[in-house]
Amino acid sequence: MIKALAVVLVILLYIVGGNRGIITFKSLFFNIAVLSLSILLMTYGWDPVIVTFISSLIICYITLFYQNGKNSKTIASFFSVVVVLLVLFSLSYYVGYEAHLGGIDEIIRYEDEIDMLSHDININMSKIAVAMIITGLIGAAIDASIAIASAVYEVYKNNRCLNLMELFKSGINIGSDILGASVNTLFFACLGESLSMFALLKIYKYSILDLINSKAFCQEFINIIISCIACILVIPLTAIIVSYILKNPNKFEKHLLKDELFLDFNKEK
Repeated sequence: MIKALAVVLVILLYIVGGNRGIITFKSLFFNIAVLSLSILLMTYGWDPVIVTFISSLIICYITLFYQNGKNSKTIASFFSVVVVLLVLFSLSYYVGYEAHLGGIDEIIRYEDEIDMLSHDININMSKIAVAMIITGLIGAAIDASIAIASAVYEVYKNNRCLNLMELFKSGINIGSDILGASVNTLFFACLGESLSMFALLKIYKYSILDLINSKAFCQEFINIIISCIACILVIPLTAIIVSYILKNPNKFEKHLLKDELFLDFNKEK
């Protein structure tokens, strides 16, 4: 069934996206390879948080530049996501340790079980939990960022008279429409993955207090909240950065050689 679904995916990507759809599939393959290498390095004793941070930057680069090319949209998205990643990296690290997250989704009653597991596999499970948070937020941030950058790009493409603040306000207005859908998507995706956990909690007759204080619930909820924060922060950042790039193309001349608007700008000159 996995092979059949993979074939269906590739066919649909090609039908809908053409060559760009095939590039999307390739970038997905590269991202999976990066994640696989990250997991391998963790098993060799590398710090899970540092490895995940570096791999997230590589995934961001592949997803934006390899898949969509280097232009004003992808440059603005990349810098916005990197800034958000740097900000939330520290927050995720702090929250992960203060919340005593264990990095595993099973219901664990006792702290000793986490310590025993960490000792047996020689990996700090709290750091694995932080790595999971960072991995979860990077996809949400990239998705929201490229949506805002593309929308502002199209607005400016059809109305060159807009100044920087007008473009920024357009990005914020578009972002407010996207935000609700993005937050709901994150909540339902995470909660959907946890249906079996909730069923298990019901079978074992956990109370509401037991549920709220369980490590499994706490970890999932923190993942959702931090991913939502990433989506919220990346919207104004992307809007202002892409607006600045579009209004100041000369300052980014070396990086916009294949950008459609930059080529039009040179023709007008």
